[in-house]
Amino acid sequence: MTPRIDWAKISPEAQKAMRAVQAHVHDSGLEPSLIQLVDVRASQINGCAY
Repeated sequence: MTPRIDWAKISPEAQKAMRAVQAHVHDSGLEPSLIQLVDVRASQINGCAY
């Protein structure tokens, strides 16, 4: 199995931006259960083990 890329080391700016997007989504007023469903579906699409 190929090791995953450590984005925090390679591009800390990208990691910071992704955390900002995540914070914005969580503060948007959407139901937490809907956010979780979207997270799970995105991980299924990209092959991540969320």
